Amino acid sequence: MLTIRPTQWPQDIGPLSELDTTFTTDRVYRPVLEGLSFRLVEETITPSLSKKYAFDPADPIERWDWDFAVVAEEDGDLAGFAAAQYIAWNRRVVLWHLYVMPAYRFQGVGMQLLASVDGFARSRLARCVWLETQNTNYPAVQFYRRAGFEFCGFDQSLYDPATLTHAETALFFVRPVSASAKIMTP
Repeated sequence: MLTIRPTQWPQDIGPLSELDTTFTTDRVYRPVLEGLSFRLVEETITPSLSKKYAFDPADPIERWDWDFAVVAEEDGDLAGFAAAQYIAWNRRVVLWHLYVMPAYRFQGVGMQLLASVDGFARSRLARCVWLETQNTNYPAVQFYRRAGFEFCGFDQSLYDPATLTHAETALFFVRPVSASAKIMTP
């Protein structure tokens, strides 16, 4: 049975250090700017792209801006993790991290983690949940769209190209918070 619970520091540092933050894809989105409008064009790439996100839960700087962090577990095994922050001036919750271990992907764990973030957002009277991912993270974009998030912008200069192995563009997504968040199922 899957359990979503608040993180417990420092006890969860060890298990979260083992969190698998990788993805592999053979598709990406290319942002196209046309005057004052923009769109994403899906493209197939060869060879496939694999990436691992840097994530160090032992680093207090990594955690300084989280108001909310939860772990998903099944029978004591780590299944996933989510962390978010409430931004008061614009009443939005920023989703900083959402990871699901490979053995638990496509089983609803990500949706349950998002539901817990929604509960946090409602408790803060937030108006929306906002997130950033990359045009190269096709699986994440597909997941967030299924979860009811809408593409709301991009930034071609956010990432330092000297630190990347692949050209990446930041993509931004948003979903309103309501008493019954609209989550679409696959």
